[in-house]
Amino acid sequence: MPTLEIGVPTLANRRLWRGARILVVEDSYLQAELVGNCLRDWGLEAIGPAGRLRQACELARDQAIAGAILDVKLGESLCFPVCTILTARRIPFVFLTGDWDPALIPPEFCSAPVVLKPFNRDQLRAALASIMRGSEEPLIAPRTPSKARSDGDSG
Repeated sequence: MPTLEIGVPTLANRRLWRGARILVVEDSYLQAELVGNCLRDWGLEAIGPAGRLRQACELARDQAIAGAILDVKLGESLCFPVCTILTARRIPFVFLTGDWDPALIPPEFCSAPVVLKPFNRDQLRAALASIMRGSEEPLIAPRTPSKARSDGDSG
């Protein structure tokens, strides 16, 4: 049984979370690798990383994912179009940023947890656990009919 600091949420129900897919949107290869390693250590699957806005939007729209970790700034772009796609699909996300400016965040995304770079594993784990808490279905299918799996729901 893992030992954690008091008050730090955990991904305690590993059976529920085992294999859940988390989109990683990060333009720094080394940061993306660190995030991916954390996710794998916690029994989750990293999707991506997407380092450019267009690629991030495509993955957010087309992949079956349970959540996302988003760098706010992707080069000269901001991640908010990705947030809009995820919100429409009811997929929670966490902001991961080294340059935090709350005024930059549109009001509709202000409730998303924020983890500042450089991050520690407990901070990222706590933020991820906070968005995933109560999730009974870790994989959320894409809404594109041509890519949908046959699961008995004709939509």
